[in-house]
Amino acid sequence: MKKLLTVLLSLFVVLALAGCAGNNNGGNEPAPTEDDNTTKIAVLMPFRGDQSYWDTLATAADEVNAADNGITVDVYECDPAGAADESNWMNWYDNVCEEGKYDLVVSGNETYEGFLYKACEKYPDQKFYNFDCSNEPEGGLPANCYGATWALDDLGYVVGALSAAVTKTGIVGVVVGKDFNFMNQFISGWCQVLTEKDVKYLISYPDSFTDAALGKETTAAMIEKGADVIWQVAGGLGNGVIDACSEHEDVWCIGVDQDQYLQFKDSNPAWANTILTSALKNTNVAFKAVCDMVKNGTYDEKMALQHREVWGIALNGVGIAENDFYLANVSEEVRNEIAATLAKVASGEVEVVDCLEFADYDTEWPAVRDANRIS
Repeated sequence: MKKLLTVLLSLFVVLALAGCAGNNNGGNEPAPTEDDNTTKIAVLMPFRGDQSYWDTLATAADEVNAADNGITVDVYECDPAGAADESNWMNWYDNVCEEGKYDLVVSGNETYEGFLYKACEKYPDQKFYNFDCSNEPEGGLPANCYGATWALDDLGYVVGALSAAVTKTGIVGVVVGKDFNFMNQFISGWCQVLTEKDVKYLISYPDSFTDAALGKETTAAMIEKGADVIWQVAGGLGNGVIDACSEHEDVWCIGVDQDQYLQFKDSNPAWANTILTSALKNTNVAFKAVCDMVKNGTYDEKMALQHREVWGIALNGVGIAENDFYLANVSEEVRNEIAATLAKVASGEVEVVDCLEFADYDTEWPAVRDANRIS
């Protein structure tokens, strides 16, 4: 009997200890890692599955894990409803930072980066990376944080140049999820080059990043007005833009953030075959580079900048997808023209308008936006 009780008691203790090692707070507690020589990185994002912006980062994390090069990345979906509640986000930061389990904590985006900066202050010994730095705190970034931003104005200029080169109607369009300055940075260079080339354009702000049905409706209206090249800068709403374009053989769509032709090539060929190219915001490229910096001990040099670093064409931070579909459907002459444009923008030979640099955004930006705009 004593032996039986001893066995049962031992089993109870083992199970109790196993329970303590599991995830708590609904899965918020990061799982422990065995190898102390492994570089451990945590990524905090609201959700996966937008088929655009967040998925680009999540896929990069998956690829780092698959590379098996001594770096592990844990991705936490912190806010599936997109509520941006501070107490929720700070709870997540507490869970990944308190015990110092991670060599780097990654998050960002204009909506959520304020929580990241609070975590930087609360955990001064933890290293952070703002993968999409929209705003710097007054006085610069925290000493324990590196921030990357993207030359979206340059990207828009190149997309506009391509749109001007392939349009047959002389009218192109862009669907921008919401009308605020950081989204308008995407299209400031776009408006500039289209005005330079005297191509008329339509701009729509549906005020959503998720409503695909609204995106389709908005795009159908643009097509009715003659637009035959339409760029979507609208997250999940952009799926509706692609869908609308796919219903017209003579209309091209340009995707955003990741190569959306490759994204839909197998799952939705009709959509893929309307996506001439995509405007790439290569957060994945920078993320992988940052992982390597942490691994090889050079990341502190980036944090020492204390100002966000612009990843442009020269750093492969932005560009267009030159996949097989692009090569097959864009003439060599146009491809050469776009390659020359990329080079001129990268070198600074072409000075691109950046709406975020306007001294008086409220008056200067509308003048640029509406220069060749039609209603």
